[in-house]
Amino acid sequence: MTHNKRDLLVIGASWEQLPLLRKAKDLACTITATNTSQDATGFALAATTAIVDPRDLSSILELAKSNGITGVTADECDYSNYAANFVREMLSLPSADLAGAQVTTNKHWMRARCHSNQVVQPRFQACRTLEDVNNAIDLIDFPVIVKPVDNRGSFGVRRVDDPADVEDAFLHALMNSHSREVLVEAFIDGIHLTVDGCFNSDGQHFNLGVASKKITTGNKPIITEVMYPAAISKEQLVHVLESNTKVIAALGLKRGLTHSEYILDSVGRCFLLETANRGGGVLTSGLILPEITGVDLNELLVREALGEPFEVAPWETSKAAKLVFFIFASGTVSAIEGVEKAAAVDGVKHLQLLIKPGDEIGPPESGAGRHGFGIFVGDDIRSVDAVHAECRSKLKVKYA
Repeated sequence: MTHNKRDLLVIGASWEQLPLLRKAKDLACTITATNTSQDATGFALAATTAIVDPRDLSSILELAKSNGITGVTADECDYSNYAANFVREMLSLPSADLAGAQVTTNKHWMRARCHSNQVVQPRFQACRTLEDVNNAIDLIDFPVIVKPVDNRGSFGVRRVDDPADVEDAFLHALMNSHSREVLVEAFIDGIHLTVDGCFNSDGQHFNLGVASKKITTGNKPIITEVMYPAAISKEQLVHVLESNTKVIAALGLKRGLTHSEYILDSVGRCFLLETANRGGGVLTSGLILPEITGVDLNELLVREALGEPFEVAPWETSKAAKLVFFIFASGTVSAIEGVEKAAAVDGVKHLQLLIKPGDEIGPPESGAGRHGFGIFVGDDIRSVDAVHAECRSKLKVKYA
């Protein structure tokens, strides 16, 4: 069988991967797409589809072989990014960097590598038993963060201030850790930041944007807002960008996209929380970064997967943006009104509700439990806030 030289396997076909799939289609790729469920919205753009868990590496490898795949890509998901690099390595396809995927999909390995390279980060201890956790807390002291070493979206993450809550936090983190290992880290108070970046085909890394975040208080911290540009001083911005450049070098990353999280404390120290060798989720790399920088990260990923050259042209961030997560009042939803009008507001780049009539909703337990989100852009933060306010005023959730 003869295959098109642009036979592309895209691992992940949910709404988060739609911009990537659309770009692959625009670039005349024949797409094979995978997802964990048949109702993936991105399947409509693919010539071939398969229901496969991204952690099922043997099945994904066999799918790539049987479809004559010449390139593999993924975005906004750690498991999918790891699978893409694994298949690239096994089949000697372009842009394989399994080492980068290894070190960034396990927070313990990432912490250890950064520690050996003198990166500023919270005190930490990897733990397998409750005794390990208690010993770690004796060394670090309360408050601490207890979290799985290999999950996403705040699953299994708890802040612990009291000895009475230690066992529950450990078991919750363990339940959400695929490797059955957890991290205990010192809690750092300060401004939460993300730094997004990318590599060109020559392996040069570019810092694209810095955002500040709002996060809920309490023992289950959840992000509620991400704002570009970050609400920090120019001096702080320089320090954060220098820190990120050091982290990327320490981890030995070479290809693709980067998404790093930091906390800037009250005396200006920049603490690394974690780095991923993929784009930020919830359309951060697929929509927000291209919108505010003009750098088409979706095209970058497709061309990288196919071994084609690409450049990252100089840019100036001329737009502001906010990713705002909706958390509505608790109750049984009877109706949702004004969605079309809210989405039509000028400056609303994306609006998505994750609830429907009949759902019983309450405070989210993790990032996946938030009730929806909107992406708003404008010339500055004031105009972005105005777009958000107008959108939100048209959106009405009614309860039974």
